[in-house]
Amino acid sequence: MKLTSEELQSKIDSGEKFIVDLYADWCGPCRMLGPIVEKVSNKLKEEGSDVSIYKFNIEEDKDMASRLGVRSIPALKGFNGGENVINKVGLISENQLMDMVKEVI
Repeated sequence: MKLTSEELQSKIDSGEKFIVDLYADWCGPCRMLGPIVEKVSNKLKEEGSDVSIYKFNIEEDKDMASRLGVRSIPALKGFNGGENVINKVGLISENQLMDMVKEVI
């Protein structure tokens, strides 16, 4: 699910457990990561996981990207209790993303 900056900030403030895929449409590795993120997100929904996965296009709000400390994309950030608990930069595998989910919990 794609988030606006307001929705992303709201999820951080609410303390929700989630991972956000920070991307841009022009980024090749981001486009390669997209299907992996989609697959894991669907798997988590099917399992009833406490962790959700969202997408945020950094081109839509560069200030928000800056506040999140995004310097390179694709970037994945995991949040729990309003805190950024894990960060990954670059293309990762489905297994690495599932490992990230475990670290967010």
